[in-house]
Amino acid sequence: MRQVELTIALLSCWLLALAWAQGVRAPRPKVTLTREQEIRACQECHGKPEIYGFDVRGRKRSVFVDEKDFRQSVHGKLRCTDCHDDIDPTQLPHPRHTQKVECGKCHLEHKLPEAPGFKIAIFKSYADSVHGEAVARGDPDAPRCADCHGHHNILPLKDPRSQVNRKNIPQTCSRCHSDIQLVDWHQIPKGETLLYYERSVHGQLLRKGMTEGTKSAKGKPPAICTDCHGIHGIRPADDPNAKVARPHLPETCGQCHEQIYKEWRRSVHGQAWAKGVKESPVCTDCHGEHVIRSPEDPTSLVHPQHIVATCSKCHENERIQRRLGLPTLRLATYRTSFHGIMNRYGVSEVAHCASCHGAHDILPSTDPRSPIHPNNLPKTCGSCHPGIGEGVAFGKVHFVGTREESMLYWLIKVLYQLLIFGLIGFFSLYIVLDIRNYIKGRPSHAVSTHHPNDPLSQEYVERLNLNERLQHLVLVISFTLLVISGLPVSYAEAGWAQRIFSFPGSIELRGIIHRIGAVMLMVLAVWHILYLLTPRGREQLRHMRWRKKDFTDIWQMLKCYLGLSEEKPKFGRFNWIEKLEYYAVVWGTAVMVLTGLALWFESQALVYLPLWVWHIARLIHSYEALLAFLTIIIWHLYHVHFKPGVFPMSWVWLTGKISLRHLQEEHPLEFEELKKQSEAKYSSES
Repeated sequence: MRQVELTIALLSCWLLALAWAQGVRAPRPKVTLTREQEIRACQECHGKPEIYGFDVRGRKRSVFVDEKDFRQSVHGKLRCTDCHDDIDPTQLPHPRHTQKVECGKCHLEHKLPEAPGFKIAIFKSYADSVHGEAVARGDPDAPRCADCHGHHNILPLKDPRSQVNRKNIPQTCSRCHSDIQLVDWHQIPKGETLLYYERSVHGQLLRKGMTEGTKSAKGKPPAICTDCHGIHGIRPADDPNAKVARPHLPETCGQCHEQIYKEWRRSVHGQAWAKGVKESPVCTDCHGEHVIRSPEDPTSLVHPQHIVATCSKCHENERIQRRLGLPTLRLATYRTSFHGIMNRYGVSEVAHCASCHGAHDILPSTDPRSPIHPNNLPKTCGSCHPGIGEGVAFGKVHFVGTREESMLYWLIKVLYQLLIFGLIGFFSLYIVLDIRNYIKGRPSHAVSTHHPNDPLSQEYVERLNLNERLQHLVLVISFTLLVISGLPVSYAEAGWAQRIFSFPGSIELRGIIHRIGAVMLMVLAVWHILYLLTPRGREQLRHMRWRKKDFTDIWQMLKCYLGLSEEKPKFGRFNWIEKLEYYAVVWGTAVMVLTGLALWFESQALVYLPLWVWHIARLIHSYEALLAFLTIIIWHLYHVHFKPGVFPMSWVWLTGKISLRHLQEEHPLEFEELKKQSEAKYSSES
C-alpha cells in the first residue's frame, strides 16, 4: 500500500514537472490597460522606424506606426484594439499574422457607438467593385479601406494631407496601379497611369492648384481618378456598368464638360451613338484616356498637327466606311490640298478637320446648322479668308476630280498628261537622235568648237542687246524661284520635297520666295509688252513669227535623223526651236499668271468664280509648271547650253554676242544676210 502511494506521488510530481516544462502555467488574472498604456505597449515595438514584417508574398513591409500621425488622425482618440480586436495588449508580442481590420464593424455595425455610421450602399458598392470582388476571392493584394484612406494616418477628406484629398488621389491610386510587379501579377492594363495622368491637362491643372475650372469645364476642378472611375464602386472598363465603359463615357466626361456634352449629343456622332452605332466616336477616341492634353499642346491628339490623323482613324477605316456608308478619300483630298500640305509640314494655322466641321458639334452638310452647309460656307471659310465670295459653295471642298465628279476637270487633266508625256517624249527622242547624228558625223544641231586659228571664231556680232539680256536674266531668276518654291508643294509626298521642308522656317520662306518670283514674272510680262512696242521689239517679233518654212525645217531635220537626207535645213535669225520656246514662254506666262492670281487671291477670285473653276485653275497651274520645268531642263538647256560645241554653257545670254562661226552654222540665212549688208556697206564706202 505504501509502495502504491509512493508511486502515485512520484507520478504526480513527474506530471507537474512535465506541465511546467511545457509552459503550462496557471492563468493570470485579467489586466485592463488604459488607452495610453495600450498605446505605449504597442509603441514599444511599432514605434521603431526600422521594424518590418513580411506579407504573404514574402515581400518586406514596414509596420512602423508614427505616433504623432496616429494622434492627429480621425482615429487619434481610439485604442489600438478598437480596430485590432484580435490582439490582447497584455499578451505581447502578438502572433506574427493578425486579422485584417474590418472598418464595417464600427461604421456599419456600430461596434463603437461614437463612430460615424456610413450608408450601407457604400459597402455594397465596394463589395460589387473590382476591388471588393478581389477581396472576396482572397486576393492578398486587393485594396481595402486602409489602402486608400490610410492605416494609422486617416484624415478628413478636405484635409490637404489626406490620402483621399483630391490633390492626392492620383498618387494614392498609383501606389498599386504603378507597381510594376503588382500590375504584372494581376494583368492590370496601363501600368504607367500616373505618368500619363501627370502629363495630361488634368494632371497639370491639378499640380497648379486650379480649382475654379476652365473654359471647357466651368466651375469644375481638374478631373482625378475617382471622377471618372468612381469612388467605391469601381468596375473594370469592359464591364457594361462601369463609369468608363464605352456606353457611359460621354456622361462621365459630361459631368465636368457639360456644354461640350450637350453639343456632342446633338452632333452626328452623338446621334449615331444614341442609335447604338458602336463605332461612333466617344471622348476617349479623340482625346485619349489618361494622357489627355490641351488642344494647344503640340503632343495632343487634337492639336492641329495631329487632329487629321485622329479623325482619319475612323474616317479612313475601310470597314467603318463600308458599314456606315461614310464618304471615302477625305484624307487623300485633304493631304493634296494646300491646307493639307502646309499642315503636314508644321503650319498649325491652316485649316484642318475641326476648323471647318467643328469639334464637338459636328453636323452633316445637309443640316442648315452645320458650318459646312452651302449657305454657311462663306462664313466658315471667311473666318480664315475674310471677304471670300459665295463661289466657295459652288463646288466640292474635298474634290477628287474623277470623271464622274467633273468631266471638264478630268478631261483637262488627261489632256495635260498626254501633252506632257507626248512633248517630253518627243523632245527626248529628238535629242537622242541629234546626238546620234553628231556621233556619226551626220547633220545635227551641234556646232564647231572655237579654234584660235579660225577667224570666224574670233569675230563676234550682237545677238541680244542689253534690254533683252536683262529680260532673260529676270526670267531665269523668277523661273528658278518659282520652281524651287512651287514644285515642293505640288509634290509634297516626294522625299526631296520633305527634305526641303525639313529645314526650320522653310515653309514660311517658301511662300515669300514664291510670291517674289510671281511678282517678278508679272513685272517681266509688262516689261516685255512695252519692249515689243519699240522698233527693236517689233523687228524681233517679226522674225519670231511662225512661217510655213518652219514646218518644212522640222520635217527636213527628221529626214536627216532617219537617214533620208544629208542636207540640214537653213535657219534664219530664229529657228523653229527658238520660236517654239518663245511662244511656249508667252503662253505659259499668261496661264501661270492668271491661275496663280486666282490661287493667291482666292477670296476675291471666288467672288466671281465657282469653286469648281478654282479647282481647275489649281490643276492647270500645277501641270503647266511641271511642263515648263521639264521643257527647260530637257529641251532648252540642251539646245542652248549642252549640245556639242557649246557645252558646258553658251555665253550669249550674258555677253549678248555670238561668234560668226556659230552664227554661220546655226543661223546661216541670218549670216548670209549680215554678210550682204556688210558687203553693201563696204561698197558704198568705197
